[in-house]
Amino acid sequence: MTHLQALLKNSVRQCPTKTAIQFEGECVSYADLEHQVRKVAGGLQKLGIHQGDRVAWFLPNCLEAILTTLACYQIGAVAVPLNYRYVAEEVIDVVERVDARMILFHVDKMQIVQPLLPTHEGMIAVSVGSTHSTPDDIHPFSVLLETEALVSGINVEPGNPAFILFTSGSTGHPKGVIHSHAGAFAGIETSRQIFEFTSEDVVLVGKPISHAGGLQTQLMPALSVGARVVLSMRPTPASAVSIIQAESVTEYGMLASDLLDFVEYLEQNPTGLPTLKNSIGSGDAVPTDLHHRFRDLLGWEVMEGAGMTEIGGYYAANPRFGTRKWGSLGLPTPDTELRIVTAEGDDCPSGETGEIVLRTPSATIGYWNDEQATTDLFRGEWLHTGDLGHFDDDGYVWFIGRKKLMIVRRGSNIAPAEVESIIDEHPLVHAAVVVGLRDPRDGELPVACVALIGKQDDSSEKTIRAYVADQLAEYKNPVHYLFFDELPRTGTGKFDRHQLQELVAENFGD
Repeated sequence: MTHLQALLKNSVRQCPTKTAIQFEGECVSYADLEHQVRKVAGGLQKLGIHQGDRVAWFLPNCLEAILTTLACYQIGAVAVPLNYRYVAEEVIDVVERVDARMILFHVDKMQIVQPLLPTHEGMIAVSVGSTHSTPDDIHPFSVLLETEALVSGINVEPGNPAFILFTSGSTGHPKGVIHSHAGAFAGIETSRQIFEFTSEDVVLVGKPISHAGGLQTQLMPALSVGARVVLSMRPTPASAVSIIQAESVTEYGMLASDLLDFVEYLEQNPTGLPTLKNSIGSGDAVPTDLHHRFRDLLGWEVMEGAGMTEIGGYYAANPRFGTRKWGSLGLPTPDTELRIVTAEGDDCPSGETGEIVLRTPSATIGYWNDEQATTDLFRGEWLHTGDLGHFDDDGYVWFIGRKKLMIVRRGSNIAPAEVESIIDEHPLVHAAVVVGLRDPRDGELPVACVALIGKQDDSSEKTIRAYVADQLAEYKNPVHYLFFDELPRTGTGKFDRHQLQELVAENFGD
C-alpha cells in the first residue's frame, strides 16, 4: 500500500468519530469517509474500472469528488479532475486525450456530457446530483455506494500514476500533468509542513479541488492530520467571512486575486475573525500594499508563496512563523532544492535574476502523451519552472516574472510583475495586469489593463500615468491603458493574461 492510499489511516485511527468533511450542512466523520471511499472503490471495480484506467470527473467541490479521487487511489485507477468551467470542446479534448474509461459529472452538465456518450463507445457515465430521471446509459452515483466495500487497496507501485491535472492553458494548449502516488504524497507532505496543519485546525477549502491548489495544498494535507475540512466552491468574500465566523475556521487559502477581493470586502464591512490564524495568497504576486492592508485588518501577516501544477503544490513560501518578507516568495519549501540559473545553466549570485529551477520529490513524472514537452520541462533532474527571480542575501526568493511573459522593448527586459506592483499601489486601482503589444520599431510595448475601484473618469488615466512615471524608468512605463470593470480570469481564477493580450492587440494593434 502506498502512502497515498494510506492517507486517511492515522486520522481514522486517532479520531474516527470526528467530522472530516462538512459540506452543505452534511457532516461526514473520518470513519464514515473511509467506509464510503471503500464502497465507491468497490463500485468502480464492479462497473469495470481496473488499475491504470483513467477516471475523469467533471464536478464542483463536493463530497462525491473527494470520494471518487480517494477511491481511484485505492484501486490504482488514475483520477482526471476536469475544470468545472470547461465547455463541451474542452471536455471532449481531455476525455479523448486520456482515453477516459469513465466520466462522473454533475447533472447540471448533462447537456455537455450526454452527447459524448454515443461517440465514445465503452465509456461509463455516472451522474451526481438529484434528477427526476436518469437516462439508461448513465448510472446514478448511488450505484457506487450500493456495492460491497473494498476490503483492502490494490497493490500499487509508488511510481504509478495517481492523477492527471490539466494546466489552465492560459498561454497555450493545456497539457496533462501526471503525478505518481509517491509524488502526490510528497506534495501533500510539503503543504502539511509549510502550513503546519494539525488536528485542531478547521480548514476552509474554497479553491477548486480539480486543481493542485485546492486538492494538494489544502484538502489532502488537512485530511492527513485529522483536521476538519469545510468544503465550499469559490465562495464570495461575504460567504467566506460568514463561513469563517460560523465554523471557527483557522486557515483559509486564496489566490492572490481572491485575496484582494477578500480584503476589500473587510475594509467595507469591518468584521472580526478571531479564529482565523493563517492564510496564503498565491497564483500571482501579492502587492506590498495588499500585505499592509491585510495586516491592518487582521493584525497578522498573510503568507505568500509560489507553486505550479507540475510539482503539485508550492516550491517556495514565507514561513508560517518567523520572518516573512513582504513581496518575496519566501524560502524554498521542505525537501525542495531551488536554484536560480543563467541561460547557460550556471548559478546566479545573490541579487542577480535568472530562471528558477527545482529538484523535488513532488515533481511530475511527465506530461500525458507529450514526450517533447516533458523533455523541455527537465534538464537532467532539474525542473525548469519558467519563472524568473533572484535570491537575496538571506536566501529568500523574489519573483520577477514569467520567462515567457517578459516584455522586451528595444532590447530591454520589462518584467510585468514589477510594473503591476507599482500600478496596484495607486489608490484608484483595484487590480492591474501588464502585457506586451507587438510593435515594428520597439519589438514590444507594455500595455496596462486596469480595473478601477470606482468609476473611470477623464482624469483616471492621466493620474495613474503620472504616478507610475514618478516611480519607473521611462521605458517601463505602459504606453497604453485599457480599463475594465473587472479583469477576466482563467478557469483557475487567475487573471487571464492570454485573453487580455488578445484584447490589447484588438484595441491598439495595427
